[in-house]
Amino acid sequence: MARLVKGVAVLLIVLYPVLLHTFLLKEGMATSHLLLVFMPLLCVAGWAILRSVGKAWWPLVGALLLGGVYFFVSGDHGRVGLLAINGLSHATLNLFLLWLFGRTLLPGREPLITQISRRVNGQLYPEVVGYTRGVTLAWCGYFCLQVLVSLLLYLFASLASWSFFINVLNLPLLVLMFVVEKAYRTARFPDHPNTSILKAIEVYSRDFAAPRNVDRGY
Repeated sequence: MARLVKGVAVLLIVLYPVLLHTFLLKEGMATSHLLLVFMPLLCVAGWAILRSVGKAWWPLVGALLLGGVYFFVSGDHGRVGLLAINGLSHATLNLFLLWLFGRTLLPGREPLITQISRRVNGQLYPEVVGYTRGVTLAWCGYFCLQVLVSLLLYLFASLASWSFFINVLNLPLLVLMFVVEKAYRTARFPDHPNTSILKAIEVYSRDFAAPRNVDRGY
């Protein structure tokens, strides 16, 4: 039963961006129907915002979110507003991850990928420490490119191309980034413990964003 639930969850995660892209381009669709399609995205965005602010700000943030939804649904500009929600949620998520990874590259802090690798594998060789710092920097570049390409497509390409990039290609590009890095790491450090992508994601999710001081003992 647990496997069935996980399988359905994975299927929904894979299919939802395609559904979002399809309905976003559909002409003549009621704004209320579009809002139903966007509801999971709005819930995730609201959850992320509420986690990033203090509890004292929750009523204000909640009021702004509800007010924004009402504004989009009640006016003639609902479709434009929902397009903005789609684009802004993509940009906000990537900028947040850029901040999350990038702040661990500051002096006196340990890069996030180094933290994850150390948590999974224990003591790291100096060359692995340097490599994991480079991987953290590479992820920062990835998040920057996501926002930049999205902006350029929105400004200079068709709506279909822009939506395809931020919705349909979002998950495949993320998986590709993981796979390419893992393949390169395995080839470069064949004797280093082989950490699965799922294990790394599990550690990352459990220790969400707590930067730690660099351990001077190695």
